[in-house]
Amino acid sequence: MVAKTVSVSLAALFILSGCSAISQKEAFDSVNQLTAEQGVKNLQWIKTSQEAKSVDESVRALLSKPLTQEDALRIMLINNRALQQSYEHIGIAQSELVEAGLMRNPLLGYSIGRGNGVSTSTISVEIAFLDLLWIPLRRELGGLALEEAILTVGDSVLRSARDAKKSYIDARVSEEKVLLYGPILKSHEASLQLAARQYTAGNLSKRDMLRIQESYERARIESIKLSRQNATAREALNKTLGLYGEQTYYTLSTEPLKRIEPAVSESGLEKRAIANRLDMRSAMKSVDYAAAQAGYSEKTRFVDELELSLESEKTTGEKRFNTFGIKLPIPVFDFGQARVSKAQAIYNQSVHRLYEQAVNIRSEVREGYAHLRYTYDIAHSYDEVIVQTNQQILEETQLMYNGMLDGIYELLEDQRRAVEAKMEALDAQGEVQKAQADLEYTIGGKL
Repeated sequence: MVAKTVSVSLAALFILSGCSAISQKEAFDSVNQLTAEQGVKNLQWIKTSQEAKSVDESVRALLSKPLTQEDALRIMLINNRALQQSYEHIGIAQSELVEAGLMRNPLLGYSIGRGNGVSTSTISVEIAFLDLLWIPLRRELGGLALEEAILTVGDSVLRSARDAKKSYIDARVSEEKVLLYGPILKSHEASLQLAARQYTAGNLSKRDMLRIQESYERARIESIKLSRQNATAREALNKTLGLYGEQTYYTLSTEPLKRIEPAVSESGLEKRAIANRLDMRSAMKSVDYAAAQAGYSEKTRFVDELELSLESEKTTGEKRFNTFGIKLPIPVFDFGQARVSKAQAIYNQSVHRLYEQAVNIRSEVREGYAHLRYTYDIAHSYDEVIVQTNQQILEETQLMYNGMLDGIYELLEDQRRAVEAKMEALDAQGEVQKAQADLEYTIGGKL
């Protein structure tokens, strides 16, 4: 006769291994709060097809009107797939935190033996009991890892916001330069047509004719280069915003780029950056994690596993025989010294990385501030001196041309120089705005 299977209750095990979960939504809300403090709001994590459809509708609505920098930033925050990928780091870290709070599943074994008309059945349960003691330590590690992931993802959002602003500025500047260069090309065309008539009439030498022809061809090549730059800048913006197909047929806003004097001094910026930069705070969490990991390795170096076992054996014609046991590893060969040494090295490495990060951030602040000040001064000189001066020169040349004191070539040349000055001023204006975007990210907040 075969012994009946013995029923073993595992309810107590489920109580011991109770799972407390921190939702991914709460973690993502923390990212939203961190970035909102630095002016980047309303992030959206696409996790369902309905959410993806909602994002597409929002993007379509924003692209239906001339695209401003604010709208471009909004599209990037909800539609950039690189950001969506980074959000999944939160899900991974949150899942690992949940797993850290769980005991390992017990092992249930069953065996049966037959011989000489006798049957023996055995049921066994093994529980890694010591694992219960390490749950608080593992949860501490998982919590630190989740905090580090939140800060790292937040920094990715802020970096992407900076890049989106700069891509938008490049696209605006390149498009406006194409428009500004149109009159210059027409001016060269007019010069060439006039020169051709004068040459035919015998009023212009062949050398001067060839010079004007060469000048026109150079202008045409420059126009092609500007169009190429515009296409490149626009595609860079498309990639940043996550746009494709018909979405790329948007128009950019024609609102003038503003040159605002930086109302900030260098004093205190380094301290502000160290306090606010999310990548700096992430590096600090990395040190905390390495320290906790080193402590965990030290505590578990000798005994990291202890198993309790229960066996219930039933033989035909005999009473059931129950056996309780314990399995404990004996540190004879491996004393855990390698794990402890490795954890200590990782901790030291993270400390040095933190100091390196602090030095680099302080350098970036000083460099970014100097870059902003110098680019602002350059843009100011273009706006207030070079553009104004060339416009006045053009007005004087126009008066002299009207009085037949200057020829048409002098007038056309001064017209070209006036437009070229505006293009250079536009470039300088864009550099100021990009420098400001860089510095705002570098110090971790608005200027």
